[in-house]
Amino acid sequence: MDINERIRYLRKEYLKMNQTDFAALLGMKQTSVSTFEKSGASVTDQTIKGICLAVKGLNEEWLRDGTGEMFIEPDEFSLDDFIKAKGATELETQIIKAYFELSPETRRDLIEHFKARLSADPVKAAEDAYIKSRSGSAPETGRSVSNTNGESAVG
Repeated sequence: MDINERIRYLRKEYLKMNQTDFAALLGMKQTSVSTFEKSGASVTDQTIKGICLAVKGLNEEWLRDGTGEMFIEPDEFSLDDFIKAKGATELETQIIKAYFELSPETRRDLIEHFKARLSADPVKAAEDAYIKSRSGSAPETGRSVSNTNGESAVG
């Protein structure tokens, strides 16, 4: 397999992209992709480097001359790469990063809060949250409220 076939294989079989989408990923025109996928066509160093930058983990050695594995496993985990691969929005990315900027104690407290909320009866939790949100708005008197007919509306 020559470099042109490897590029076509990478695009079609691995990335499952058409030439137009692959060209957009690389920041070039579809006609350029078509040209360097033709057997015997020369592929510039700039194009090879651009493909390797655009396709995370792609082994440049494999792309150039077919040696080694197609992909190189990174030595470290990248949260940015992970959440990008999962399709996170910019806001989701900011929320995740902000969480990890919190102190360990604050993160622990948040986890405990959400564990308690998620394991609780959702109706009870909603009622408790409502009562808590309203607790400062009117003093608790222990008396019932009357409706317009003079009947007791509360217990």
